[in-house]
Amino acid sequence: MTEHIVVVGAALIDDGRLLAARRSAPAELAGRWELPGGKVEPGETADAALVRELREELGVDAEPGARVPGEWPLRPPYVLHVWTARLRPGSPAPEPLQDHDGLRWLRPAEIWDVDWLDQDVPAVRQTLAQLGDLRTGVSEGPGA
Repeated sequence: MTEHIVVVGAALIDDGRLLAARRSAPAELAGRWELPGGKVEPGETADAALVRELREELGVDAEPGARVPGEWPLRPPYVLHVWTARLRPGSPAPEPLQDHDGLRWLRPAEIWDVDWLDQDVPAVRQTLAQLGDLRTGVSEGPGA
């Protein structure tokens, strides 16, 4: 049995908008968009990893919500799990601090205006399916 290393992705929602982060590294991913997040460290829960990664990458204090059903393969041995999240009251606004050079809050009609990483497309699609009110007016996106 192959061991998987979980990468947590945050579907960070605020005022009906989804946050997308533009990668600055590595070179093969630079300029493409993703759900922010990162690897779960040994002995760390996925919720704790999500909070830590959002603090490190974006400088925010976030609260994890529900896990979005599904698991999406990244490069072996990594798999992506996505959770909804929201900013805690008093949290600073997100800034691209680590691995990103841009952030964009996307309204439902803008979700597919960015060039998502290929592996994030099905995760974003499933996230939208889980977020009924955010989904209003949103197309299925690439490859649907």
